[in-house]
Amino acid sequence: MFNIFKKKSAKSPAQKIGDIIDILERGGVIRGTQIPVQASAPRGGHQISASDHLYFAVRSVAADGRQHVMQYAFVDDRGNVALSAFVRSASPATLFGGAASEDISVDPMDEGEFAVLATKLCRGATLVAFHRVLQTGLLPVGAANAASGVECVWRRFQAVARRKGVRLSRHEPLALNDCLQKLGMQPLETDDAALRALAIRNLWRRLDGIE
Repeated sequence: MFNIFKKKSAKSPAQKIGDIIDILERGGVIRGTQIPVQASAPRGGHQISASDHLYFAVRSVAADGRQHVMQYAFVDDRGNVALSAFVRSASPATLFGGAASEDISVDPMDEGEFAVLATKLCRGATLVAFHRVLQTGLLPVGAANAASGVECVWRRFQAVARRKGVRLSRHEPLALNDCLQKLGMQPLETDDAALRALAIRNLWRRLDGIE
């Protein structure tokens, strides 16, 4: 994972996108909104993960009534955070956060730049989310369309729980932490999208071992 800081003269958006795409194609990972000065990546063709699953989470971070900031995070089967970014969006569809809910220490990406990166990353992958319909609806359209499919760990957990006799309440919503705890896993203590995506990956892998 790269912590990204500007150390050279600013590049144009097209140059930045081109550099990031090059890193992704060579198997590298990106975190943040700038281009790393150095990027080491494995030789050979790009492989998202052993099974081409890409676990993702999207959350609302801040809104001021004019624009909205979202955090997007993608994790591969090996537990690598392939991309975690704060993205500025003017879409009214995502203005559900009300007043600013969190201080952001980085400058958010433009949603057009992010859409290009997300589409490249998701192409051919099977996406996995907690609440597939809601989360996929928050992705750039191009990224969602580029994926080969989308799976829902929430639905999978319920199906496995019913087969294994795990008792679930019919009157309370089943949150990610509920699923983790029922399988003896550590619950999340943060809303960070990258850690949430990692938890989704861990839950999915645990269900692999139960089925």
